[in-house]
Amino acid sequence: MSRRVLTAGIVAAVAFGPAAHAAVVITAFFPPLEIYDDLLGRSDPIDINGDGIVDFTLDTSFSGTGIVTLGVNRGVIRLDPPPNIGGPPVSLPRTFVVGSTLEPLDMEALFWDAGGLTIVQVLSTGSTSEFNGRGAIGIEFQAADGVHYGYFDISAGPGYSGITLYGWAYESQPGVSISVAHVPEPSALILSGMATIFFLSRRRRK
Repeated sequence: MSRRVLTAGIVAAVAFGPAAHAAVVITAFFPPLEIYDDLLGRSDPIDINGDGIVDFTLDTSFSGTGIVTLGVNRGVIRLDPPPNIGGPPVSLPRTFVVGSTLEPLDMEALFWDAGGLTIVQVLSTGSTSEFNGRGAIGIEFQAADGVHYGYFDISAGPGYSGITLYGWAYESQPGVSISVAHVPEPSALILSGMATIFFLSRRRRK
C-alpha cells in the first residue's frame, strides 16, 4: 500500500477577506495529482492546515475512490433515499457557500456526514459518481482553535475509478463560511500573494 502525506506545505497563498484577520488559505498542486485505482489499495493522508494532524484520507482500490473523514471531521453529501444510510460527496459548483448551514442544491437538501464517503464507485456494469468533471467537496474539520470550513477541488466522474486533485482551500478563521472557487495554478497564487503584500505595505505607509 502506497502512503504519502499531503499537506498545506506544497503551495500556499493567503487571500484576505472582509472580516478582520479572515483569510482563505489555498493549497494547489501543479501538475494536479492523479490518484488512480490500485489493486492493492492506496491511502493518501491529508493534513489540511499543516498542523501535523491528518484530517482526511483519500483511499482508492479496484472498487473506486473515496474520502475518509477522521475524528469529528465531515464532508458534504447528497443523502441517499431510504432505506439507504448516508450518501456520496456531492459536486459543489463555484460560488456555493460551505458553512454551518447548507443551501439546497438542485431542489435536494445537502447534509454533513462522516466516515467513508465514496466519490467514485466501480460496479460490474461500470462506474458511478456524483461528479461529471470538475467540482468541489465541501469539508468541515476541527483544529486547535475550533471548526473550520473548506473544500477539495477535484475532477471525477463515471468512466474511471480515480480522481484528479487540484488542491484545497479553507477559511483560517474558525466558524467562518467559505465560497467555492477553482484552486488557481501556483504561478497565479504567487502573483496574488505579491499583490496582497504590495497592497498591505502601501496601506501601512499611508
